[in-house]
Amino acid sequence: MCAAAHGWVGLGRIVYASSSEQLSAWLDELHVAPPPVATLPINEVVPGVPTEGPFPALADALRELHERYALADRNKT
Repeated sequence: MCAAAHGWVGLGRIVYASSSEQLSAWLDELHVAPPPVATLPINEVVPGVPTEGPFPALADALRELHERYALADRNKT
């Protein structure tokens, strides 16, 4: 969704920390339901827009954030 809005207004290059493929894998590992929207690669959403990412150096920190959120969400109930 963010990539679509980004491309719609013509902002140019998209830089991203982690991919939808990574997110899907992390959610699966954490036994979290998949997102309610399709996780598409950026270039399927906005073909031709230059991209930079994902950044492996940030992967562990981002996965940890998703894990903390998932655990907090489970503890709400």
